[in-house]
Amino acid sequence: MQDNEDPSRTATRLKKLYDVSGAGDWIKKDEFIAVKTHFGEHDNNTFLHPMFAKVVCDKVKNKGALPFLVETSTLYRGQRSNALDHLKLAHEHGFGIDRMHAPIIMADGIFGDAEISVSIEGTHFKEVKIAREIIKAQGLLALSHFTGHVIGGFGAAIKNVGMGLASRRGKLKQHSVMSPQINKNSCTACGECIKWCPKDTISLVDGKAYIDRNGCIGCGECLAVCRFEAVMFDWNRGSRALQEMMAEYVSGILKILNNKAFYINFLLNITKDCDCAKSGSKVSKDIGIVAGSDVVAVEKASYDIFYRTIGKYIQVFTYPEINPLFQVEHAEKLGLGTAAYEIIEVAGQ
Repeated sequence: MQDNEDPSRTATRLKKLYDVSGAGDWIKKDEFIAVKTHFGEHDNNTFLHPMFAKVVCDKVKNKGALPFLVETSTLYRGQRSNALDHLKLAHEHGFGIDRMHAPIIMADGIFGDAEISVSIEGTHFKEVKIAREIIKAQGLLALSHFTGHVIGGFGAAIKNVGMGLASRRGKLKQHSVMSPQINKNSCTACGECIKWCPKDTISLVDGKAYIDRNGCIGCGECLAVCRFEAVMFDWNRGSRALQEMMAEYVSGILKILNNKAFYINFLLNITKDCDCAKSGSKVSKDIGIVAGSDVVAVEKASYDIFYRTIGKYIQVFTYPEINPLFQVEHAEKLGLGTAAYEIIEVAGQ
């Protein structure tokens, strides 16, 4: 693949790869198929081009099925922290139904609290909190941007699915080891966090909000509704634990979907940080697209192909102190796939 290749040419290559790889062979007529991608953040322009999502949606429609773009709200503050602002941003970035001819479903509701609990056999979790509407889908096509990541070393399919389809509480459980606290200097005592707390653990003390940690369930409602950045969390969780937790969330999502999923990793516009951050400079030339039905194989192959093409592992350019393969190794341990992959090259056009 040429560096800085025109998106339309990449879309043409994607069409061929989709057909050759059998990405949609399992899709049946009238099924609801979730297409998971990332709409980019407000100051980001290196997210996957909407043309790629449209290619996949059109392929699904050709099977007589019903595709929809699926996303969830973020924990951090920004234009993606609630469904309404997130949808506006998606439209601004070219993902509106007028261009996609497929709707966007925010699977976790307006504030990210629409969820279901799924039992798993994980090291960190025996139950995961998944965005509720995912249970309605009959399959998943994950379009993931292979980039660096501040905690995971790299982020691609496991992050896109495991973090990206978790509810707000699920994301919080993956990120934070502590209950939230109130920054008294920022709190205006507006009462919104008190109103929305599902366990009534927030009250006003000395004219400021106060969270009783004994009753807090870490749901993230206060973080979602606070307009003054007064709610704080401890984000200092070890990289290995978070990577493994993301993999365990993938296992819960695959359980819901009866393992009907396919993964397409785009090794294009590879930056130090993921698409949640402001656009940064690229750390390598564009490499290509990796696709398959085994999430472990697709992730490991993407990681290895980067090394074989560039001559150094991606963490050398992003966060050298992080071992990004913990997520892959844990996913394999959970039975989500195998790292012993075979590559079949598909020539471009």
